[in-house]
Amino acid sequence: MDTFEFYQPTKLVFGPGKLAATGALAAAYGKKALVVCDPFFVTSGLAERLRGYLREAGLASAVYGQVIPNPTTDSIDAGAALARREDCDVIIGLGGGSAMDTAKAVAVGATHPGPIWPYAIGEQAVTAATLPIIAVTTTSGTGSQCTCFSVITNPQTNQKPGMGSPFILPRVAVIDPELMVSVPAGQSLITGFDVFCHAVEAYTSTLASPISDMYAERAVTLTVKHLPAVMQNGRDLEARCGMALADTCAGIAICNAVVSLGHVMAHVIGGHYHDIPHGDALYSIYRGVLTFNATVLPEKHAWLAQQLCPGCTDLVAAYDRFFAPFKFENRLKAHRPDAAMLDRLAADTFTYMKGCTDLNPRPATVADARAILQAAIA
Repeated sequence: MDTFEFYQPTKLVFGPGKLAATGALAAAYGKKALVVCDPFFVTSGLAERLRGYLREAGLASAVYGQVIPNPTTDSIDAGAALARREDCDVIIGLGGGSAMDTAKAVAVGATHPGPIWPYAIGEQAVTAATLPIIAVTTTSGTGSQCTCFSVITNPQTNQKPGMGSPFILPRVAVIDPELMVSVPAGQSLITGFDVFCHAVEAYTSTLASPISDMYAERAVTLTVKHLPAVMQNGRDLEARCGMALADTCAGIAICNAVVSLGHVMAHVIGGHYHDIPHGDALYSIYRGVLTFNATVLPEKHAWLAQQLCPGCTDLVAAYDRFFAPFKFENRLKAHRPDAAMLDRLAADTFTYMKGCTDLNPRPATVADARAILQAAIA
């Protein structure tokens, strides 16, 4: 057996109603929390509900309610400045991937000199000075509640890297599926698709190990079982629990085996087209990525095919059949990028996230990425 390493220190607190435990959990890490969320959770009252649990546990709190989709350097720097002004010593991310990504980066920015961008691209090191993070996830998609990554967009450079450091792994992940039953169908689909892609890429990554494979396989089987049920009835709590567990398993898998070509291309697309949600960017190119990769790792790709379509060993055909009933926006195709933009997207796939591109099970070139992009908009 090959040698490998596996690391997962995040405490998982899973189940309906577990939001109420957040105050007691946070009390182990600080005296004043900054709740990081988007404006909806401020106006809907969920942020205040969480603050009530914090008060019951003896914690003061402040709220940074300006999280945006595809969080930018400016939005993160503003959150970090607020954390410093309020003298917060624990950061709580409340929401989907963007909220948790923002919370992680704010925890770094609050205690490190200068803006966040040099840390995002690895020019400066993230250190143990990072404030402790608690992730309260309200969607099933990014797995960010148990990963060492924070995805940050720089609008000036059109780059969207994943800042990676063990110091931004949440100390605690609170996974309460009751918070997910109101997520709209469109968001449930693209976040659920992200779970699938995480699992596939961790499973086929050159960093995959027997342990990460176990988590990736479980994420796939749970997604296949529960995503259709969630799309049929978003208030199906059992299905929401299943997707929340799938998301968590996939997050643990990518924290160790990372992602590869598909996610890098989606990040590059999102960096240039800020209105394209991550899951939709993935969908736009994923058939092409699977077609490209399915020529290697035949046993793993056949296993994936059989989960999507029992009895089928052709992954692309099984993928088409399973996802055919679902309606994605495919905003990349709607944007109709011209040849020059396709060239730039393909070239960028091998720049600031090349380390992840290199983990792809089949070595890829700029020409390969260009062909996948061309097929995506055909």
